[in-house]
Amino acid sequence: MRKIVMKVSSVDKLRFQNYMMHLKRAESKVEADTYYRLAKQILEKAKRKQI
Repeated sequence: MRKIVMKVSSVDKLRFQNYMMHLKRAESKVEADTYYRLAKQILEKAKRKQI
């Protein structure tokens, strides 16, 4: 997995890592999509802060 550098709070970084771990262990596509969407929200939040 490539390293993503984000300017977000440490809580968001931990949350993002947690979602990625859940994404790897997801049992179903619905579960994987949910974690993917949650992780994507954190990335979008980081982009908005940088602008």
